[in-house]
Amino acid sequence: MKKLAASFIVCLVLTCAASASAESVPSLNLAEFTDMLGKNRGKVILVNFFATWCPPCRMEIPELVTVSQTYNNGNVLVVSLSVDEDPHAVPAFVRKMHMTYPVYMAGKDLVRAFRVSSIPHNALYDKKGKRIFSEEGMLDAETVSNMLDELLKN
Repeated sequence: MKKLAASFIVCLVLTCAASASAESVPSLNLAEFTDMLGKNRGKVILVNFFATWCPPCRMEIPELVTVSQTYNNGNVLVVSLSVDEDPHAVPAFVRKMHMTYPVYMAGKDLVRAFRVSSIPHNALYDKKGKRIFSEEGMLDAETVSNMLDELLKN
């Protein structure tokens, strides 16, 4: 009986551990980000820095979700980078906001490279991987779509 109870406890602990690991958002540092840019050459890439506690970010993310769904043809990649100090808050937020595109925890080196001083902060890369836009402030779906359409023409 003790072996059965011990086996049950081990299975329960492993199940909880698996659930906890499934509830995490991967981190992304500057080197990994640069690698991701290289692997996605030929696509226009929108990078969004956000935090779960940021009211303007909460207003902007549905716009980015719309953009991601509109440009779901493989030519555009939307990536969000959380600057939250508590990574445990992010997975539930991602689900709640229906963020079906890639979301990462931003490494401090990545935040410094983009000179993020306030959020939201957005950056846009052309098909060649060149950063052509990087500014703080909210973007709406129409503005982003206009920018994307222009970059996709070139």
